[in-house]
Amino acid sequence: MLKHLTQILLIPIVIFTSCSEKESEADVLTSGNQISYNFHIRPILSDNCFACHGPDENKRESGLRLDTEESAYAALKENPEAHAIVPGKPGKSEVVLRIEATDAAELMPPPESNLKLSGSEIETIKKWIKQGAKYQPHWAFVTPSKTSLPKNFKC
Repeated sequence: MLKHLTQILLIPIVIFTSCSEKESEADVLTSGNQISYNFHIRPILSDNCFACHGPDENKRESGLRLDTEESAYAALKENPEAHAIVPGKPGKSEVVLRIEATDAAELMPPPESNLKLSGSEIETIKKWIKQGAKYQPHWAFVTPSKTSLPKNFKC
């Protein structure tokens, strides 16, 4: 009985570990694939930026929200010539200038937050902005639709 139970439990493990449907972050950056706000960008911003630049009005710094495209694309209050995100132009996006800053007073997230973006996360954000910085609604608010498996899906 125990032998059969072990075999039954191992079958799903073998199936799930042998399938390679998810690309790594490095694969996405080097393959030229489209960066997804929900899959790639939202987790980075949520972990590193939303505490100060997210939906909580009481904790928001500088009046800047990075969780909505309207706020992220709008002119900054302290510098109306600058924008947090300029779709298609990472070099003109204040987000990129701040996450790559060498001056601690300009660097985001600030050093005292004990948060730091990895080089891969910075490159992912830059590529997303270069691709147009398209925001997507949270997955929970999107009507599910049937899709086909990717052509490079291996199982």
